[in-house]
Amino acid sequence: MSSHCYVGVTEPHRPRLAHARFVLCGGHPSAVLPTLAAIWARHAHYNTRALVTAILASDWEYLDQDITAAAHSAFTGKHPVPGVGMALASICAGGTVDAPESVTVFPLSHARHLDVEWIYLLDPDSATVAMHADDGSLVARYPLSGCLPRPAAANRCMAELGGTAAAGAPR
Repeated sequence: MSSHCYVGVTEPHRPRLAHARFVLCGGHPSAVLPTLAAIWARHAHYNTRALVTAILASDWEYLDQDITAAAHSAFTGKHPVPGVGMALASICAGGTVDAPESVTVFPLSHARHLDVEWIYLLDPDSATVAMHADDGSLVARYPLSGCLPRPAAANRCMAELGGTAAAGAPR
């Protein structure tokens, strides 16, 4: 079962007010955290402000750092954004695609009214992502660099040396 989420940002002078985009599928932390980190590294070239700009451009069916322009959706109006994900769009009468909806703005204290399990808020100044539960409470804060997927070879090398992955690292 897939979980919905919001991904966005807060303003430094209003840290409890989120500006975010809806993500329909794949909202669990085990999927979102490494995907955001990979988009940050590959698409945004380690520029967190560029990551925020890319994420806030649209609501998303799903985020996927490996998506290409050649990807197709079975649903009308959805289109791939290379290196970011499959963007959602609504269709007008006549089959034309509507302009993207506005960014969703909400106070974290009202998060319980949203139909999402997780809220991820990026901090461009520290290159971190704050993970909030469905009630808006902060669960954890992670550096994007620490969420990058580890190559399988590195995991195999650690196992061969008798080492273990760091706490929170993909295994």
